[in-house]
Amino acid sequence: MIWTQAIKALLAAESDVTDLVATRIYPMHAPLNATLPFITYEVTGNNIEHTKEEAACNRARIEVVGYANTYADACTLVSKMNEALARKSYNSGGIVVDKIFIVEEEIEFLEHPDRYAVVLDIIAFVPL
Repeated sequence: MIWTQAIKALLAAESDVTDLVATRIYPMHAPLNATLPFITYEVTGNNIEHTKEEAACNRARIEVVGYANTYADACTLVSKMNEALARKSYNSGGIVVDKIFIVEEEIEFLEHPDRYAVVLDIIAFVPL
């Protein structure tokens, strides 16, 4: 789904995000032994919204996950990810996202290797 490039572009355009993760923003999975912190994103669902007359838009559900070494770093990262994505639109190079909404946010502790994951569950409205 080409419009997921909008998610990466919005994150990469936010200097508060790139100050933390540099260019370490990956679709689905980070490379093995990637340096923390980093961000991954993936589509978890895609529904087409319909009106009486026609299909109106894709309602895509996307999971954006930031990984950090400490709880404090995870809290900072999720705050910056929120600022980069919440209620944003994107239109560049033929890729259009009408609006992005944060649905849920959580912080988890992961073991082996020890790290924190901040999970944003978002909905992006994408015109057909």
